[in-house]
Amino acid sequence: MCGINGIFQLSLGNLHLKDAVSGMNGQLAHRGPDDNGIWIDESHKLALGQTRLSILDLSSAGHQPMHDHTAKNTIVYNGEVFNYQLLNNEFLKEETFNSHSDTETILKLYRKFGIDMLKHLNGMFAFALWDASQEALILARDRSGKKPLYFSEMNGNFSFSSELKALFQLPWIKKEIDDKVLYDFLTFNSVATPHTMFKGISKFKPGHYMVVTKSGIKTYESFNDLKYKKLEFSSEKELEDIVFNKLEESVKLRMISDVPVGAFLSGGVDSSAIVALMRDNTPNAIKTFTIGFEDQPNYNELQYADKIAKRYNTNHFVKTVTPNDLLDFIPKITDIYDEPQADTTAIPIYFISQLAKEENIKVVLNGDGPDELFSGYSNFEKYVKTYQYFKLANKAPKFIKGIANTVIDTMMPDSPLSEMTNRLYHKQDFYWPGAAGMKEGVKLDILSKGFKEKVNGHSSYNYVKQLKQEYLKFLDGQNFDYVNWLCYSGYRHAVTERFLFRADRLGMANSIEARSPFLNHEMVQLALSIPGEYKIKNGVNKYILKKSLERILPEDILYRKKMGFNLPIREWAKETIYNGVKDNIKSFNKDTNLFNLDEVNTQLRLLKDGNDKYTNNIWTMYFLINWYKKWF
Repeated sequence: MCGINGIFQLSLGNLHLKDAVSGMNGQLAHRGPDDNGIWIDESHKLALGQTRLSILDLSSAGHQPMHDHTAKNTIVYNGEVFNYQLLNNEFLKEETFNSHSDTETILKLYRKFGIDMLKHLNGMFAFALWDASQEALILARDRSGKKPLYFSEMNGNFSFSSELKALFQLPWIKKEIDDKVLYDFLTFNSVATPHTMFKGISKFKPGHYMVVTKSGIKTYESFNDLKYKKLEFSSEKELEDIVFNKLEESVKLRMISDVPVGAFLSGGVDSSAIVALMRDNTPNAIKTFTIGFEDQPNYNELQYADKIAKRYNTNHFVKTVTPNDLLDFIPKITDIYDEPQADTTAIPIYFISQLAKEENIKVVLNGDGPDELFSGYSNFEKYVKTYQYFKLANKAPKFIKGIANTVIDTMMPDSPLSEMTNRLYHKQDFYWPGAAGMKEGVKLDILSKGFKEKVNGHSSYNYVKQLKQEYLKFLDGQNFDYVNWLCYSGYRHAVTERFLFRADRLGMANSIEARSPFLNHEMVQLALSIPGEYKIKNGVNKYILKKSLERILPEDILYRKKMGFNLPIREWAKETIYNGVKDNIKSFNKDTNLFNLDEVNTQLRLLKDGNDKYTNNIWTMYFLINWYKKWF
């Protein structure tokens, strides 16, 4: 995996391009500790930089920026195209290769097909390619958004990078918070594409490409072919085979590497399936990695991970995280996260990536994605059942909804029921994907009057409406399937905005590349096209996936109660979080005027008195305060 960045000066300026891109490369050294390079085209005022983590072709032939001397094109590239060997054999047989890297494949495919080559790529990538004949910079990001890419067009400059911190090195980039994005962050605990927390900087949309010329951004369009596809199968058994075969193919492709490939193994269904299929596809040693928590049996799955490691003969490594490990790390997370994400479940990814690095593994497979794509969460089933009652309640006159909302909000403030009656009254959807942060009623109480005036009635519900419109477009006229709406929105929010972000940042902090077989774009399309009745059946979540895996996994792994990859934040860090907010909220509010301090102090007091329901709110504030302190 790598870091990429660049500057395209669209108007006259006196910037020293080499120094500027060198400074950007320095901020991305953790993404590519093996090599780095800079290419300058003074005639076009263009500079491209890259830091390299060598995975394919470890020799100097894989150095970037890489040039196609025939077409005079140049590329900086972050990622892996897993089917590059197949593409070489199918389309590039007559070509002479100077390396055996997928970077060179992309350059040659672009010379042959132009931007249409994107539809052939199966992988995770973000790249910028200078097309000399068009005098244009071409940028693209993979369909799921596995690899990050940010860009900005301001002050006569177009700039881009794998991480925000590199863009902060440029003198014209001013760190100014977007208040509406901050407002939404408090609801979703993350920042949704295409926004960032900073005005003037955008997150590149997954599955899109961009053409930039001297006149600025000329084209910004989707190449993503993700659409509902009616599946042809004659029996449930045949559907099981379709799912299993696609997953097996995906794992096999993602084992292509010139360095050893390991796996994160929690002992749950998904990571266990990945390890089983890895073993089927290699006779070589496989290193697997698991995290446990000291004296916290409710958070540990070590026995299940150990069982799978023994069953499939892996070299298994375990790290037991202590309270001190966690408390030492929490303040450091904002050094890694230049974009805020207040998701505590991400923290174990850092420790397991650190363990892999200690064992000299650069590439790991993980089990991200299937809980969203195949409906693996027990609350999905609850949402499906509760939605029926919500639809009935929605038929009530508005004044009845208003009375119910007022009464319940008075009797049960800050409760899930209060949130539901509020959504009913305001004609909003029952389900808000990823709204794991502050409830809307709580948020309005905890924000200062001045900040609420600045956002001027902005609603976080706009994001839900955006996802709903995307899902209807995906359906392409097919019947609405509520289970698959939950799956689609989970994929677009939890996977793209949270899981892939954390896997990239926390992996790259340890120079680890994480690959997600379940997020092969063909696997995603298959999963989202499977009728919901096969995802929740007979009280079993993720039904069709589990049935397909019965051939390789034991029953006690497949059908035990799901635990999730969490950490004991309440048990270990509540006091730290409480003190962190109590000691810093005044100075933070002096700079931002974000919060109503009386309400914050009320929640702090309730948390101190043992009311755990405010832990998440205080954690969000704690994270935001520390993030702000680091980046402003």
